Amino acid sequence: MRPPPRTAALLTALWVAEMTSSFETAMILAALKALVAEFGGAARAGWLVTAFLIVGSAAAAVVGRLGDIYGRQRVLLIVLALGAAGSLLSATGWSYGVVLLGRVLQGATMTILPLCIGLVRENLPPGRVPAGIGLLVTGASVGTAAGLVLGGLIVDHASWHGIFLASGAFCLVSLALVARLVPPSPRQTGGAPVDWLAGVLFAPAVTLVLLYLSAGKAWGWADPAALALLGAGTVLGAAWWRRALASANPLIDVRSLANRSIAVACAASALVAMGAMQIMVYFSLLMQAPAWTGMGMGLSATMAGLVKLPSSLTAIPAGPFSGWLTARGGGRLAMVTGGLITTAGWVMALGDSGSVAMAALQMIVIAFGTMMLFTAAPTIIAAEAPAERTSEITGMLGVIRSLFMGVGSQMVATLLASDSVTRGAERYPSPEAYHLALYAIIALTLGATVISLMLPKGKRV
Repeated sequence: MRPPPRTAALLTALWVAEMTSSFETAMILAALKALVAEFGGAARAGWLVTAFLIVGSAAAAVVGRLGDIYGRQRVLLIVLALGAAGSLLSATGWSYGVVLLGRVLQGATMTILPLCIGLVRENLPPGRVPAGIGLLVTGASVGTAAGLVLGGLIVDHASWHGIFLASGAFCLVSLALVARLVPPSPRQTGGAPVDWLAGVLFAPAVTLVLLYLSAGKAWGWADPAALALLGAGTVLGAAWWRRALASANPLIDVRSLANRSIAVACAASALVAMGAMQIMVYFSLLMQAPAWTGMGMGLSATMAGLVKLPSSLTAIPAGPFSGWLTARGGGRLAMVTGGLITTAGWVMALGDSGSVAMAALQMIVIAFGTMMLFTAAPTIIAAEAPAERTSEITGMLGVIRSLFMGVGSQMVATLLASDSVTRGAERYPSPEAYHLALYAIIALTLGATVISLMLPKGKRV
């Protein structure tokens, strides 16, 4: 049965908004070469990616909670306006500092998904919520594919300024759709006063830890300055945790993790982020390494992106399928099914990693299963979280994913560097190093699947 027009319009607006978020995340990757040439080094260009990710990750739970309190539609409009302002600032800025500031403002768009999930729960009948969330998450795949392809076309035929103009236009279109098609959200009234300090401490704590994970390799993991970042983030995190537990109404409430379903979904997502979501870290290096290494395919960066494209597109139906499965068989069934599919894809990579066609097939299987897991976890959390804290807790899930993706990327990079083959000055991971990384990823993905068995059996969302 087709959804009524109001539901279809609302989901369309939210789907485009989520596409905007992933487009802003991906389009910068297509312009990295041009940005390196423009600003004189890979490190400077890299910070245009890193600053965006750190700001978005640290702010997700806080912005989600602000949406819960002041109205999710209202806060989503503000986030889209910040994204548009940041995009236009980067597009018109000729100095590195201005472009970086624009990227910092654009990082706000990474908080869109928790707000959209809250709006789905707020506006749709309970029976439609899982499918609605599943549809939303597919916007991430479409936006990523659009960012890579459209970003590449713009950079090749115009300039890097054009990608920021495109993302700014995307934000403005999304803002107009949300303002027109998404009903205003109610504000929370009454109850205990909000303990703002129990949320303010959260964002800098996460930011400092993410800075360590992002820059530690360049600075040296044991460098005193890097360790000072990690130590300060850990101390602030501990202070936030203690304050939140003691507060009657903290801005970010860690007590939600006492709910078994929420805790299991977060724990499984952490392992998935460390393992299965390292698909680009692993396969990008594998496809671009020379054939003489024993496992490399010798592809250019452009060709490697094109080989990855089918997996982004075929993962689109995985979101709605995961929502459908969750609504009918429960979150446990969706998580375990997604975990088994993802594990199967990584096991396939152990058998044949030498052909482009097989690599494309392996990425399709992995991406489909990972998208199921990516969708099922917030669907479970949205059903279990108090209605007034839906966006906050799904935002916290995003923070957990970001933290453990950082840990996982360093783990995979370390394993790939554990053994190498050389030819002259060239050095690449050996087949043994690739297999070692695969074993770790498979173990983590299986671990997420086993943990998912702790979810209540047959409990429909």
